[in-house]
Amino acid sequence: MCSTVGQLARDGWQVTVTGRRPDAVPTEWDELGVRFHAVDRGNAAGVGHLVGAGLDLLVDGRCYTPEQAHELSSWSRRCGSTVMLSAKAVYVDARGRHLNSDEPPRWDGPTAESQPTMPFHGEDYASREGYGANKAEAERVLLASGARVSVLRPSKIHGPGVRNVREWPIIQRVLDGCTVLPVRDGDRVEATTSTAVLADAVRACASAPATRLLNVADADPQPARQLAALVARAAGGELRQVEVGASLPPAVGRLPWTCDNTLDTHALTDLGVTPASFADTVGQEVNWIIGVATRRGRRAWQLPGWIEAETPDYETEAAWLGAEVAPAGPAVW
Repeated sequence: MCSTVGQLARDGWQVTVTGRRPDAVPTEWDELGVRFHAVDRGNAAGVGHLVGAGLDLLVDGRCYTPEQAHELSSWSRRCGSTVMLSAKAVYVDARGRHLNSDEPPRWDGPTAESQPTMPFHGEDYASREGYGANKAEAERVLLASGARVSVLRPSKIHGPGVRNVREWPIIQRVLDGCTVLPVRDGDRVEATTSTAVLADAVRACASAPATRLLNVADADPQPARQLAALVARAAGGELRQVEVGASLPPAVGRLPWTCDNTLDTHALTDLGVTPASFADTVGQEVNWIIGVATRRGRRAWQLPGWIEAETPDYETEAAWLGAEVAPAGPAVW
């Protein structure tokens, strides 16, 4: 939510942020007057103390369970507007299949907010079945007992300050001087959500407090291979894409966009938010992650400890596809 924090502060809001990692706080927050408190989301008493008698806007990016939703419901009744960050993982298709099912779901066009969501049977939220089920139940708790709570459902969040940098394996290939990118399932079209459109959605919800559900996604969803090409170009390179088949190890050719699933964002645009495209916003994330990456040797990179990112497995790829996938030498940047 770094982009949201920065945008609210630039708009003149007095912003207070809680979290576990002071080392993840952007340096610009000091200049913007943002206050950081090292309070974990699991410390309900600590968070409740900061909410106090109420806030104009409360944003919860780490509400995962119905128990946490009950806490947020209580806090929301003291606040002018509350926003809960959910996920598209709550949705099920006509046969009850969800994003983490053994059998992939099938969708009849873009998924609208009215699509059914996962039932909850007490599953652990940190499991394949439990993540979406807990989020869905948390939503139901908030909609039933919260006040002026906007529930946002994003998809594959990208942008400066994100914890999970899914695009890093593509970016690293460019920085390592690669010229080839193995591609699997490149025709899949999955919705993406920039931190910029998330920030715009939060600001719109703050301006018009209400209880609502909102899909939040970028405009003009593209096939995975096109998104990969956009990432490479933003990093300053071109990667020739080589299609790989099912006989190869699953990791070879895997792209960050893994399923056919787009989101209907009519409700978001009706609220006055106009999403940009992935092409318009991905460069901000690429520039940011290159700026914080440190080269530690040939093909060796160090990212800040709070960032989650996979790295290319050049050896496995070369074993299956030949030497053409190996790095030719580091790029100049």
